[in-house]
Amino acid sequence: MKETGDWRYVYASVPGVAHRASGAECQDACAVQWLEAPDGTPVLALAAADGAGSAAEARVGAELACQTLLAECAAWLAQATVADWTRAAAETLIERVQTALSRRAAATGLPIRELACTLLGAVLADDQALFLQIGDGAIVIGAGDDYRPVFWPQVGEYVNETYFITDAGAAARLEFATLAEPVIEIALLTDGLQALALHYQTRQAHAPFFRPLFERLRAAPEPGHPPDLQAALERFLDAPALNQRTHDDKTLILATRPTATAIETVADPPAESIENADLAPADAPACPDPALLAVQEKRGDEAV
Repeated sequence: MKETGDWRYVYASVPGVAHRASGAECQDACAVQWLEAPDGTPVLALAAADGAGSAAEARVGAELACQTLLAECAAWLAQATVADWTRAAAETLIERVQTALSRRAAATGLPIRELACTLLGAVLADDQALFLQIGDGAIVIGAGDDYRPVFWPQVGEYVNETYFITDAGAAARLEFATLAEPVIEIALLTDGLQALALHYQTRQAHAPFFRPLFERLRAAPEPGHPPDLQAALERFLDAPALNQRTHDDKTLILATRPTATAIETVADPPAESIENADLAPADAPACPDPALLAVQEKRGDEAV
């Protein structure tokens, strides 16, 4: 198996200013893992989670959810056929993550709600993909200037409410989708970046946020996980200009692979400035330029 499969990827979780000011740890987590399909071809698996601000072990829950999801994806994929990329498979993955969280809670003598977290996942093969999500945050796919969220972030009755994988009715909240085509570029992000990365009026991805980030990642000379861009992503997520827009923890996974289609799509991107673009909320300060990547808390969400 060619381990990188021509993908270039970076990922990071950084604490928001609220957690940094209080000395609290980051409650987000993310993970990326190379898996192998039964025919030996490489498959990229991604996971991101945001621990509930009200949960005592939010970070532990988020990390365990990501690690378990990828481990269970590896076990499933080892025997999966094309026909097995189904909602039932996704529900089984979610159940096993819930079991791992339940066991950890029991071992520590805590109710499972103390490990509550959202969960986003993606499994990307050469010509098909599987996506799942419980809670807020977003999975965005596309290429060039054409980006779209696979699902819209889940929110409850109130603005600061969402759903968690530890909820009793989590299976009913599961968002699931598959694509029978290659995914060229993908981003997973937690809700700390939603106001920057999503256009709420149109319920679409905000392309000017993603375009410079993917342009820089595409330019990496070799496939894989470039350490210089990894460090740059961490600096970008902790930049003062970004922290002026959100006090929340922030997680971002970016992955791209070259194709003729992607090259043609980005050949002539529209000249729209990030500063002048319409981002929700309408009265928010200008979005920092994601081109910083080239050089350089979750508030207490409550389950509904």
